[in-house]
Amino acid sequence: MTMRDKAMEELKILVVDDEEHTRMGYAEILKMGGHEVDMAENGLVGLTKAEIKDYDVIITDLHMPKMNGVEFIEKLSKNNDKAKKIVITAFGSYKSFKDTATHGACLYLNKPVRAADLESAIYDAFK
Repeated sequence: MTMRDKAMEELKILVVDDEEHTRMGYAEILKMGGHEVDMAENGLVGLTKAEIKDYDVIITDLHMPKMNGVEFIEKLSKNNDKAKKIVITAFGSYKSFKDTATHGACLYLNKPVRAADLESAIYDAFK
């Protein structure tokens, strides 16, 4: 199976965002695409979930309480290297882009993210 084929099947996806409506919106879009989706309200909860389950894709916000997205991606890279990591933020900077890319983020998107863009990002992560 190629990486491209992987993006076409049901993926296990973790969505981490402190804004409930954003988290639930992303999850709904991904579930409609046929994926299995779990959610976490911050990086600490996300790390716990990622230790218990092997995800294909982890989508995270950058600015969150308790643990920001850069720190979350850094800690994830030590435990869950297989997962494709996508960062979505309204407060992007070149530094945060470089910091997350250094620790394995494969895509970096700016909010607001449309449904079609989120679906494309999942697909692009496996190119």
